[in-house]
Amino acid sequence: MRIRYKSLETFQFYGNLVHDRDFSLIMDRLLEDTKKHMKVMEEEGKNFKIPVPGKPPVEIKFQASINQVTDKFIYKKLLADMMAELFTISRTVRSTTTNDRLRKLFVQDMLAHVRNFELLYKFSKAKGWEDVPPTYKMASPIGKESLTLTEAFHLWDHLTQRYNQLQMTELFSGVAHDPDFKAVLKLGGKILTGQAKQLEQQISQHGVPLPERPPASIEITIDPEPLKVNTPANTEIFRDEAMFRTLNRFIQISLYQLQRTGVIMMDPAMRDMFIKMQTSQTEMYTKFIS
Repeated sequence: MRIRYKSLETFQFYGNLVHDRDFSLIMDRLLEDTKKHMKVMEEEGKNFKIPVPGKPPVEIKFQASINQVTDKFIYKKLLADMMAELFTISRTVRSTTTNDRLRKLFVQDMLAHVRNFELLYKFSKAKGWEDVPPTYKMASPIGKESLTLTEAFHLWDHLTQRYNQLQMTELFSGVAHDPDFKAVLKLGGKILTGQAKQLEQQISQHGVPLPERPPASIEITIDPEPLKVNTPANTEIFRDEAMFRTLNRFIQISLYQLQRTGVIMMDPAMRDMFIKMQTSQTEMYTKFIS
């Protein structure tokens, strides 16, 4: 609720200093969306009977014309604030593990924030307010967008992560006991395989060296059942609860990394790809802990 109040005051304050008419309309839209989500949070605070912070003023109005405060400066300030808020909401989604209804509410809030972030970012690109980062010189250019150093690193890094996650998922599938847990692992494996193929395609198209792929299959030579009579350490390793906690932590880390990557990508296609990955990963996380 505090971050929504902060956003409300920020939009109201800088709305008085904007010069560009189109930018002013974008800010009005973001302001109205902030008010909508603010009311939802206020209602939830009332339902749970918890103390809530004081509300900001109804509006902030003043007459001023400060040429030194440019629209580009205002955009940079808004973008930094929205990025920080996005990470805060994402952390809330990851840490809300006991109340399914409340977590669903936070997920909707996060996805709406992502859409608003994209709206502001695309507008800034059209205005030429985005800085041009260094390009990856060895990459093959595709269309108008050149691959940046940051994009090359994140594509390679996410692909190696998917390979590692796939190996762990396959390993746990071979030793899991609970049939529902096995079904969830199978679903997660399909999602990870699809994401890996998308990343491989992007890396290959840009001429970036691909990392080594994991084995086609992992042979489980140990029957997990007899391990129940062995040492406590071995028993803990192959308990469904321990595997669940391990995978849950990996999914949480992956959600954060997907979000961080999505907001810094310059290429529209890659931004869209990572945002969709984040959405599907969030859905998988919700099913995993529900």
